[in-house]
Amino acid sequence: MVLGTFEEVLAIPGRYINDHCLIHHDATWHLFGIHGNVRTPEDPIAIESSILHATSPDLRAWTIHPNVIERTGKWPELTHVYAPHVIAHEDRFYMLYCANDELGTQRICLATSNDLFRWERYDGNPVIVPSLSWSKWPGFGLPSRDEAREFIGRHDTVGIKDHYRFIARTGGTYGGCRDPHINLLPDGRFIAYWVSRMNESLGHNLVCVAASISDDLVHWQEIGPVYSQTAWPLEDEPTLEVESPCVVYKDDRWWLFFKNGWWTHVTSSPSPFDFRGQEVHRLGFVHAAEVLQRNDEWVITHCSADPSDYEYRRSNRTRGLFLGRLNWPSGDQPRLI
Repeated sequence: MVLGTFEEVLAIPGRYINDHCLIHHDATWHLFGIHGNVRTPEDPIAIESSILHATSPDLRAWTIHPNVIERTGKWPELTHVYAPHVIAHEDRFYMLYCANDELGTQRICLATSNDLFRWERYDGNPVIVPSLSWSKWPGFGLPSRDEAREFIGRHDTVGIKDHYRFIARTGGTYGGCRDPHINLLPDGRFIAYWVSRMNESLGHNLVCVAASISDDLVHWQEIGPVYSQTAWPLEDEPTLEVESPCVVYKDDRWWLFFKNGWWTHVTSSPSPFDFRGQEVHRLGFVHAAEVLQRNDEWVITHCSADPSDYEYRRSNRTRGLFLGRLNWPSGDQPRLI
């Protein structure tokens, strides 16, 4: 299926692909991504409890492999695992991925692999959790765990519908720390970008991309917010917060792609640590975009929704992986072809 710049290259009946990453190794592309169930009237809640693995020689013909991560049902992976990002370092592969507890509080975890097929969780998970000095977090700008249980009821199990009722009351995600994207810095350190919601003491209804740095991809030191803005103003839109950051180094600048509302936006900075105050451009209707260079062309991915469904309602969480191209001349903004 071809729609505008995008061609659907991987579709899985009854499932959808959401936030994902691509890594090239030994002449093969590896895809890791959220693997969720398509919503139906009988089953309206999409459960993202596994991470998909697929391989391709050309980004178009794909082979599906067994899932690499399945939700354990134990803290911090009580309800969801999702939004992986993978990077290679010294003959090993490192995956940062997100996990939710029973109230939807998000934390970033680590798994490692020698071959991209078999993954082991880090015993010290989670490895990234926001600082309370700025992040809107349970007990610090959000109701505490006990206060949450007073609202949803004191029973042994908290269902996903309870979670959605609760975040509808509190506004936004209940403790945001998700969607990691890892880059190698020129000095040999690593930086992980991720998203969260800021405490009201810093401004009303602010959402952000934050960052952490590491020497070894295991131990992370937080930088804090590197980009922030007001959340999407319309409560019924699919992406109220800043989501799905992807950072690319080009033309001596760091380019930050992120989703907000219906659109993916892009901004750039000479520093990987601060995108505040830079001009922001709307790229187009793209969800959870990954931007990468293949040969001499720039490739962009899209997922979940039909690219013709600009309001992101009819086809939300129903589709697979789409592939498109960018026109990105030196010294200029990227544009969808």
